[in-house]
Amino acid sequence: MNQNPDNSNAEQASIPQPNATGSTLPTDGDRARELEQYFMFRDEVKEIEFKRHDTPTPWMNYLSNGTFHTMLSQAGGGLAFYKSPQIWRITRYRFFHLPTDRSGPYLYLQEEGATDSWCPTYEPAFAKPEEWKSAHGLGYTRFEAKKNGIGAKTVYFVGPYENSLIWNLTLTNHGTEAKTLNVYAYVEFSMMEFMRELQWQCYNKHQVSVSYHESGALVYKYGVENQPKPDETPLVYFASDAPLHSYDGDRDEFIGSYRSESNPAAIERGGCTGSTLLGGDPCGALQFKVTLQPGETRTLNVFLGTAMTEAEVEQAILRSREPDFVPRSFRALRENWTNYLGGFECDVPDEDTRRMVNIWNPYQAERNFLFSRNISFYATGTFRGVGYRDTSQDILAVVPFDPEAAKDKVRLLLGQQYRDGHVNHYFFPTEGWDPVTSIHSDDHLWTALAVWDIVAETGDASFLQETVPFYDGGEGSLYEHLSRAIDFTVSKLGPNGFPLMLRSDWNDQLFRVCRQGKGESIWTAMQFGTVLLKMKDLASLAGRPEQIEFFDRLYREQRELVNGKGWDGEWFRRAVMDDGRFLGTKEQDEAQIWLNAQTWATLSGMADPDKAVQAMDSVQRLLDTELGIKKLHPSIVSFPDPADPLTNYNKGTGENGAVFCHANTWAIIAECLLGRGDRAYKYYRQLIPRVAMEKAGIWRYKAEPFVYASNLFGPESDKFGLANVSWLSGTAAWMYVAATQYIMGIKPVLTGLSIDPCIPAEWEGFSAKRRFRGCLYDIHVKNAGGVCKGVKEIRVDGERIEGTVVPAYPDRAEVRVDVIL
Repeated sequence: MNQNPDNSNAEQASIPQPNATGSTLPTDGDRARELEQYFMFRDEVKEIEFKRHDTPTPWMNYLSNGTFHTMLSQAGGGLAFYKSPQIWRITRYRFFHLPTDRSGPYLYLQEEGATDSWCPTYEPAFAKPEEWKSAHGLGYTRFEAKKNGIGAKTVYFVGPYENSLIWNLTLTNHGTEAKTLNVYAYVEFSMMEFMRELQWQCYNKHQVSVSYHESGALVYKYGVENQPKPDETPLVYFASDAPLHSYDGDRDEFIGSYRSESNPAAIERGGCTGSTLLGGDPCGALQFKVTLQPGETRTLNVFLGTAMTEAEVEQAILRSREPDFVPRSFRALRENWTNYLGGFECDVPDEDTRRMVNIWNPYQAERNFLFSRNISFYATGTFRGVGYRDTSQDILAVVPFDPEAAKDKVRLLLGQQYRDGHVNHYFFPTEGWDPVTSIHSDDHLWTALAVWDIVAETGDASFLQETVPFYDGGEGSLYEHLSRAIDFTVSKLGPNGFPLMLRSDWNDQLFRVCRQGKGESIWTAMQFGTVLLKMKDLASLAGRPEQIEFFDRLYREQRELVNGKGWDGEWFRRAVMDDGRFLGTKEQDEAQIWLNAQTWATLSGMADPDKAVQAMDSVQRLLDTELGIKKLHPSIVSFPDPADPLTNYNKGTGENGAVFCHANTWAIIAECLLGRGDRAYKYYRQLIPRVAMEKAGIWRYKAEPFVYASNLFGPESDKFGLANVSWLSGTAAWMYVAATQYIMGIKPVLTGLSIDPCIPAEWEGFSAKRRFRGCLYDIHVKNAGGVCKGVKEIRVDGERIEGTVVPAYPDRAEVRVDVIL
């Protein structure tokens, strides 16, 4: 599909119809039918079902119990790791290689006497099933296939009771004759430390082993010297609850020479060799014999898990073989997600929105909270640990569901703060490596937003008094940590009075404007203002009233600067460069307008009312496209110096004129704050993954249709609509906040639950159930007047209340809230 958009002006940007050869691209109806060939949503069971294995990229799912994790695609590719993909990567996955999406936890089925085999996952065997489908659910992935009268259903999941990936295989003989099958389970073991494997595998491979355990299992040991945490490196077991016929621990013996997972030599020979390994390339291969009478169904389970000692391995295997272990584990997994998502459920007129808010958005946000930006199909999991700014924002979408987990994450983050108030940029709590210590103007400020949300959610201000250590020694109350973050920003103001950029702000590419240490961030001034408003509330709750006036004075000073030096006439400027020139002004040919400076001027409450409207109108006029809002316009080619441009990104990609989805969320919130529900919802809906995919076309969009991506290539790119870096993105948390707290307007505040929707005028209303401080709020919003915003009346259990904040009801199990717009 060769799209050729008009790159001249975002004002005219749209999905092009004719391509360069004059042919016509698919219509919207054609694209919808194209999507139907690949997948369908099954909202009633919270699944997405795949009809084809060959999606444009692997569409991943994350299976995890918080300690043992597996990333698994719709075609069975993926990897498993224990705690950290950097140092305890259990199985291999070959990023960026062809064939794509290899290796994975594979099952092979072979009729006795045959030389070929097939896989319920569709890939990787050459022989393919006659019927096939797969599905991703919440914490599990299922494959169903059929060939030669044999039906196979496999469910992969990580349960809460053992640190293991469970492969639940059910075989059925639909034929009229008995059949005996060889069933093979296969994984390729990684050398755990991925970077060392790349650099030193020629030596490290001599220090690994795969042994046969008398319990009928294979045990993999990573014994390489100089590991970061050798005492915490687990043993890996590969076992089943079915009688073992044979096995292999040596990849060369199972796969063979000049072969791949598509045609293992051992399977062609009709059986494993019984190999173990004391140095070499390790694998786990288990062979079982299964005889099925006509109409008979049998189940076997495979366990890929970790334990610390051989005795613990044996106990884990024994527990896993208990008759009720697998169904009990799966039942607990499902119940955990049902309870989690019960924190918020909505019924809105738009099916796509309802699906995202009730299922996939909170699911993605929770996985972000768990993994930060660590590993995905796009990120190899080699260098990024816990990002301070990323994780601070991820917390926001978890607070409504699990405030205690959110508190734990705040404690973890604030342990990375120095006494002067700045923080480590990202760090490695599991691996124990030294943190990345670059200092950015925004990192340390994000935490206050998360803390305010936690206090609003729980109503418990005692959290502010908890003692948390500083990274460089000593300790202070949690509130003291937040206060020192303010002090640090005050100590780093530039000559114009805005916060110094330091290494960069949220936009990491802006390091080039501040290499001399003089550059200032006008956007950080807005972020600072947003935080100062929260800190005024927290100071009051923490018993520090003397700081309220200090914070208020700082806010007024920054607000004056933003509306003065920060205003360009039609929009807000982005930064001050080292040489004193402003960035984000119409005087320049490139990068004239930046999205974040317009949105945060409203989020912070700093923009004068007329300027707020004018700035967001400029966003709509210059930055908006049919596939989202560009991050800046026009894209950068040679600014400020052709020999040293501001970015190396190509036009329309990444941070240079792409649709940066994370930043789009703030535009949605800004429009809601301005009361413009139709425009806010337009911005929201156009980035729903399925909607964006239908507009761009599946081959152009490529990424998953059920989770948000970090960015889409913009109209100045030759691949307008290409989605990049899905799953692990700050888009997930902020899109959830935008949808639930601003469009639906259901937002915890310190005094209760604020209900102040900003919806499309065409919506006649919506309903939602929100768990808040021990009570379930059954909310019904009516919009008979066809307005976007403006609460006329709220009644709780029939009794009218004043204002838009519904108080907490800790003594009631449930209340009905009727809202009239």
